[in-house]
Amino acid sequence: MISDRQDKKNQYQSRLGIEVLQGHNLPDLTQLQRHELKKSLWEHGVVVVRQQTITASELEEFSRQTFGVLMFGGNKTLDPDISPDLQSEYVYILGNPKGETEPTEKFAWKWHQDKDGLPRTPGLDMNALYVVMLYGVEVPALDLDGQLHTTQFVDLIEAYNNLDYEQQEELENLSMYHKAPAFSEEAVILQKAHPILSTHKVTGKKGLYLGIDTAVPVGMEDKPEKAKYFCQSLFRAVLERTPVYSHVWQKGDIIFWDNSQVMHRGMPYDATKYKRIALRLGVVDNSFH
Repeated sequence: MISDRQDKKNQYQSRLGIEVLQGHNLPDLTQLQRHELKKSLWEHGVVVVRQQTITASELEEFSRQTFGVLMFGGNKTLDPDISPDLQSEYVYILGNPKGETEPTEKFAWKWHQDKDGLPRTPGLDMNALYVVMLYGVEVPALDLDGQLHTTQFVDLIEAYNNLDYEQQEELENLSMYHKAPAFSEEAVILQKAHPILSTHKVTGKKGLYLGIDTAVPVGMEDKPEKAKYFCQSLFRAVLERTPVYSHVWQKGDIIFWDNSQVMHRGMPYDATKYKRIALRLGVVDNSFH
């Protein structure tokens, strides 16, 4: 007999991953179309624009004009062995662009929230609208498990709604400190705290705010094992109740996701068989509309 929860998962239709702007090139969008793109992103959490052919510099300029403050870049040395079309100051290449057998993005194969970068950014609160876009220039055919190559997302607004009332109530007054990313010098420093229940700046919807490896609940600063157990147990409860949305990559896809609403992970692939080139750019929207 199939349980109600299993049946719900089998019939799951995610709000995440809607395709937008069919037939349009990002650099050519009007202001109205840019506004509609953001409106769809706030509503759906994850959106995709397909069949794009743009350079890293064009992606950077589009992001600056559409959203605002670019993250993690500036004064970056470009690699002479990689096409200049794939490089710019704020765009990072994930994958194995030079045929490396050890992909650069292994750190992203665990569930995480890219807002983990905000603790070390002066003037930005942890609930800032941090949007990440990932452009699939070259896409592996299969993941390590033989399935089509995907990036997975979990809806943290739905996850909050799926928790038991007692769990929601327990989390109501709890906060977490968020550390900088593990690759930064400030990674071990607890810098900014944020309520575990986050209210979205645009939609006003409540959702969970989780950090997994880069968060410590307030009050557990000196109890690392207890903190780790708390975070992992909460996330297990999320995955037990909330189905995962998997975006199946096509060459030319650009995925946008709102880190105020989702967590994600990349899926491992065999870099000895496949080349993956994905251009990543993070940006904070400062218009709130």
